[in-house]
Formats: sequence, structure tokens, C-alpha cells
Amino acid sequence: MTIDERFKYLRLMRPRYVKADRGERGVLLTEIDGVTGLHRKTLLRRMNGSLQRKRRRKERGRTYGHEADDAIRAVSESLNHTCAERLTPNLVYLAKPLGVHGEIQV
Repeated sequence: MTIDERFKYLRLMRPRYVKADRGERGVLLTEIDGVTGLHRKTLLRRMNGSLQRKRRRKERGRTYGHEADDAIRAVSESLNHTCAERLTPNLVYLAKPLGVHGEIQV
């Protein structure tokens, strides 16, 4: 279930939750918990608060520049596009020979 689907489901369940008495609310929370996978405390906050998604205040910036991306791409191609777990320990090991042969600038 995606985040948007979760919010849509919570918006559908909110009128039932507001009209229910204390015992029925517990049953509804258990049902909603089973469907969405959210914890009860989170569901309580959602049902009593806003069900609108908030945008991020600031987008994440790039960690490394384009030069690093080019170097990683060259090393990845030389290792025949291996997985990240095998690529990471070999980045420095293979970057030096590739720099010597002029494939990348180190």
C-alpha cells in the first residue's frame, strides 16, 4: 500500500471513526492497523489531526558532483555493472589504474 493509498483509506475511515464510541473506535483502530500496517499511536494522531500530506521543506541536494558520478560510472562499466555491494569496496582500487590509463581524472 503506497502512502497516497494509505491517506485515501484514512480519509474514508475518518467519518466512521468520529461517529463511533470508545469501544467501536478500538475495533476500528485494530482494523485500520491491519490494513495499513501503521501503529495505533500513529493512527490516533492521523485520525485526530490533518490527513493532508506535507511537502518537504527542502529538497535534498547532491552529495557528490558530476565528476564523482562519471568516475563511478567508469568503474561500474569496467566491472561489467556489478552490484553496489561489490562495487563500493573496489572503487578506490580500480580508480587509480583507470586514472593512470586516462579513462577518468582522479
